Amino acid sequence: MRYPLLVTLLVLHIGCATSAQGGRYRGEYTFGHEVNVFCPEINSQCYWLGPNSSQDAREQLKKIYRDKKPGLYKPVCVVVEGVIDRDSPRDGFAADYDGLIDMKSVDGACDDSATTIVPGDLNHRRWVLVEHNDIAIDSKLEPLALDFGERLFVEIADGCRRFSGFARLNTDGIVFDRLERDFSACAGSEPPGRVFPGETSWQVVLEGRDRLELSTVDTRLVFRRDDWR
Repeated sequence: MRYPLLVTLLVLHIGCATSAQGGRYRGEYTFGHEVNVFCPEINSQCYWLGPNSSQDAREQLKKIYRDKKPGLYKPVCVVVEGVIDRDSPRDGFAADYDGLIDMKSVDGACDDSATTIVPGDLNHRRWVLVEHNDIAIDSKLEPLALDFGERLFVEIADGCRRFSGFARLNTDGIVFDRLERDFSACAGSEPPGRVFPGETSWQVVLEGRDRLELSTVDTRLVFRRDDWR
């Protein structure tokens, strides 16, 4: 048994995929006389705040640092929106780091933004559907799966239909936008069911690291983490 309706619900615009610059990151920020650095948790690199960082973001980071009082040159965990730049020339203290990050906005400290989802929470993770509108999915059936790669590249497949492209996070949730489709594994003609044009934002909740919930006004999908081994 396949899940054509659920795949149709998830896939919302067909076309060529593009990736956006920048993104949302969770990581450690350190501020001091000779330090103004952010280290995202997605890698082991650290970036000096770039000259194009917004003044509001700079002031908010300083305020979080003052409020948390971590101690001299101790980091605080924050969630930010920014653009990482590894190519521009750097001098002074910035030359000691892996690049620059131009801060666009600050969501807040990590403990104040516990429900915020960042791409690093999903990248390189595979999720299988276990519940649809409070009804458990038969474990014997071919699972509907979301398979995320780098930069929120995603494949959505149910054993027959396969869609691929880039998802994106916004302030309301996650959008599966401009995906390419492949029905070559389906027996016979293209399976019934329409892929509707347009965009819909799914509210997204990550419980711990193993349970992902996507929901709209009338649909609730629960996925369990099932990474490839």
